[in-house]
Amino acid sequence: MTTREVPTVCRMCHGGCGALVTVEGERAVSIKGHPGNPNNAGFLCAKGRASIEHAYHPDRLRQPLRRTGPRGSGGYRPIGWDEALDEVAERLAAARERDGAESVVFAQGTDRNYQEWLFRFANAFGSPNVLGPAHVCFYPRVMAGILTLGGFTFCDYEHDPEVVVVWGSNKAATHGDGVIGTRLLSAVSRGTRLIVIDPHRTGLAARADCWLPLRPGTDAALALGLLHIVIAEGLLDKEFIEQHTTGFEQLRQHVRDWDPRRVAAVTGVPAQLIVRAARLYGTAGSAAVELGTGTAQHASSFDTARAAILLSALCGNIDRPGGDVLWDPQPIIGRRTMPMSEALPADQAAKRLGADRHRVLSMSGWAHPSAVWRSVLDEDPYPVRAMAVFGSNLLVAYPDSDRVRRALGALDFLCVTDLFLTPTAALADIVLPASGWLERDQIVEHANYVAARRAVTSVGESRSDEEILNDLAGRLGLEGFWDSARTALDARLAPAGTTWRELADGYYRPTELRHFKYRERGFATRSGRVALYHEGLLRMGYEPLPVYEPPIRHLRAGEHLLTSRHSRFYFNSEFRNVPSLRAKEPHPRLEIHPGTAAAEGIEDGDWAVLEARGHQALFRARVTDEVRPGVLCAAASWWYPELPPDRSWRISNVNRLLRDGDENPAMGSSTLRGVPCTVRRAPDDLVAACLDTARTEWADELP
Repeated sequence: MTTREVPTVCRMCHGGCGALVTVEGERAVSIKGHPGNPNNAGFLCAKGRASIEHAYHPDRLRQPLRRTGPRGSGGYRPIGWDEALDEVAERLAAARERDGAESVVFAQGTDRNYQEWLFRFANAFGSPNVLGPAHVCFYPRVMAGILTLGGFTFCDYEHDPEVVVVWGSNKAATHGDGVIGTRLLSAVSRGTRLIVIDPHRTGLAARADCWLPLRPGTDAALALGLLHIVIAEGLLDKEFIEQHTTGFEQLRQHVRDWDPRRVAAVTGVPAQLIVRAARLYGTAGSAAVELGTGTAQHASSFDTARAAILLSALCGNIDRPGGDVLWDPQPIIGRRTMPMSEALPADQAAKRLGADRHRVLSMSGWAHPSAVWRSVLDEDPYPVRAMAVFGSNLLVAYPDSDRVRRALGALDFLCVTDLFLTPTAALADIVLPASGWLERDQIVEHANYVAARRAVTSVGESRSDEEILNDLAGRLGLEGFWDSARTALDARLAPAGTTWRELADGYYRPTELRHFKYRERGFATRSGRVALYHEGLLRMGYEPLPVYEPPIRHLRAGEHLLTSRHSRFYFNSEFRNVPSLRAKEPHPRLEIHPGTAAAEGIEDGDWAVLEARGHQALFRARVTDEVRPGVLCAAASWWYPELPPDRSWRISNVNRLLRDGDENPAMGSSTLRGVPCTVRRAPDDLVAACLDTARTEWADELP
């Protein structure tokens, strides 16, 4: 049996570390970090090391399935690929013929490098409705960057920022947005100083020069306070402001009243600490801001992202070495052109669900989830009849999970493509088995390079999402696709003058990092300058300057502020069925301050019940001073793969406690941070009843 070592790029999380996979015959047998990859230099986290265990998991879906019992019962029979794809194509075409292409929604979870494929398919099909967690994830930052300075920025760790602001992100553990935390840690080891803004004392916060433990959801108020200080104390790059920005005087007037005392009262961060952080940032020779999803999950998400960009601009850190560098992608058919947005007619784009209220989100191509559920359940503004879901466990991914369940149950047709029979997949009419990252050839487009992810094995009859979408496109006669997903690889790389084989043989092509690009061509905005004050937003009916939206209501007696965070052993809702990872964190955690725990009669290790909006969820308490007093930090996206499908997502799902809101006007971001909530010790009999794996009935013990 031949043994070979294949260089590839991990996709067990959003980052994409370099990996070396040892393959014996047709089976992957071991994996380690690739020491020659500049992203991670040989490091591989617990999730990456579990890749092979995940790939060959006995519960993997290995062939297409058709539902046989009631929706949600989990009753299925195997069918062939041709039969499955024919039926999916027929049902999607029938829905389009009956109610228009907009009646079909295409959904996905975290981008696994096929996001652009899904958009391409939806646009060619004629549907404006692509559903994803964009409004509470990456896209408040993306759209803030595009509207403010014409592009998206990333932190330039290659040139050792003097200061990095890590804001609502635990970058060292989560590796989000294609930027690996090891790059940040390497910069810190070389002398980069940290300002960490987070209600939780993360490992990075423990190493920071300044840790600002703000109240969840008050990020925009803090951002306005930082802008106030750097302007008031003249910690500015005056030349950049004069030559490359518009609206400075309006901004100066706007933040005048956000003095440190007022900001401290709103955020709970001492005024002197706010001033210290602003001075540390404002006097740095170079500084970068690393925004995480913690800043995107409240009513002021878009404003927080805009304010962070304005702070970077005022201090001259845009597109400079060690600053916030504008992404300049390689000329492949990739993130910017692969979606083929020009294929969607303007009259169809105008029908995008949520576009009437959340125009900035709609500009990015995404439908708003609350509007999707309303369209399914109430046929407002038109009916949604069918949905095709790729790699998303919707029941634990969106607020008001019970409403999501009602909507999925009301669809005429639901198809889910996934690796496992998740509770969402268990509702589908057709289930398609997706391949894992070890089983597919993909182009990986990072800030720093374009790389090859190479297939090294296969499991059952599983197929990549790209193959499935390409085959469906052929059956539906959609234009803009290829003979095969393999052919597409060469076609997408052709504009860069290379082929898939050349890229795979070379492993990756570095992207030239160029600075001060605006000096040659200005910024890609209407004025060619950074829009501190945004006339376009004003014309769209939004605030032209960042604002802070206070909470919907204040705390009542006995309530605390609920927030959440992801575990470093899981990725969103994934991997709780992987034994080596589940052993590291077997239960959903609730992190609670000792003072708060004592007041509620909760001890470390107790099971606790959280309650909000008339719903309850069960978590195991970890009493720690790593969180602020009065803050409850719950595990996100939790479900129990060992329980029956319709019970597995109800018990410890924090999203059941959260309102399916659209509080941010521009992006429609729901308030997932700083939500009023109560907590109490859970009775032992309730815990036993909920978690008893031997029970066969699927009734939920919690309201």
